[in-house]
Amino acid sequence: MSVENKNKEDRFVQNKNFFKEYHDKVISSGRVGSNPNIGGNITMFITGTNIDGKEYLIPLYNPETGEVEGTPYQVELDGEMKTFYRPNKKAIQRAREYIAQGLISGYEKPEEAETDRSVFYPQIVN
Repeated sequence: MSVENKNKEDRFVQNKNFFKEYHDKVISSGRVGSNPNIGGNITMFITGTNIDGKEYLIPLYNPETGEVEGTPYQVELDGEMKTFYRPNKKAIQRAREYIAQGLISGYEKPEEAETDRSVFYPQIVN
């Protein structure tokens, strides 16, 4: 069971609230996406990426265009090929705007970001 990063509760709450609002806005606007390579409905498609020395959780799904703004790559994990996405320039630019507006906060380590994501993502989509 994952536990949120208690020492950084403000960051956790800020990032969770950002993604909750993002998810809810995509649904309420009727702009839920789909991608056969990803499967299922897409409202956020969260990934972690390093921007200016900090790890940020960012949405790759752009509801304005209906695109996942990333480049797919495959990695073998536990004997299965898994597809992951690297953010493209459009996703990074949108993320920089969210950072500048104070909507999302960064992490010192990717593992911290993933821990928070693993806790708040199911809370948002369920």
